[in-house]
Amino acid sequence: MTDVVAAVEESKRGAVVRFESGERLWFGRAAWLERAPLRPGDVEDLESLKQWLLPRQYPKALGGAVRLLAARARSTGEIRRKLTDYGYMDDTVDMVLYKLEQEGLVDDEAFAREWAAARARRQIGRARILRELAQKGVERETAERAVEAVDEEERDAAALVLARKLLRRYAGEADAKKATAKLMAAMARRGYDFDCARRAVEGALAEAREE
Repeated sequence: MTDVVAAVEESKRGAVVRFESGERLWFGRAAWLERAPLRPGDVEDLESLKQWLLPRQYPKALGGAVRLLAARARSTGEIRRKLTDYGYMDDTVDMVLYKLEQEGLVDDEAFAREWAAARARRQIGRARILRELAQKGVERETAERAVEAVDEEERDAAALVLARKLLRRYAGEADAKKATAKLMAAMARRGYDFDCARRAVEGALAEAREE
């Protein structure tokens, strides 16, 4: 399939070539120097150009992904988004993710379990954890399994810790019912469902009465 070069944006890092079809290709500096010149108005066989570019993008894309993982664990969705935003082709990103999966460097199941457990310890509830995992590109079923794997006693203990903190914040509220409603709303904002929040709030209130 042929396409017409609409614009070329050069920089020290390389160049972005935009085509009339809306396709956008990123050339690193070395690839750009090897392939140039490409100018607006040039007619190119887009598929052939992509095949030529793929092995030239792959090493840099893989190196970038490894650097991302060196900073912290990431989901495949996060890495895909980062590499795509940087300008790499879908085929390049797919190759990188396949390599990372084969090497055991990315594992969405393990990532989601670790994320869910860590956030639960930070007094974050189920609903919010699910939203966070969705934002990181983790599939819904994988995220739900991770959340369900969080120990229920640990989850309830973390919720109680949060309820204690919030109770101190609303201790000056004259209307007890209003204070409890605010406390429950705050728990909901942290992602706790009604039943878990209610148990935690009731537990915190009972402790406060005993003091």
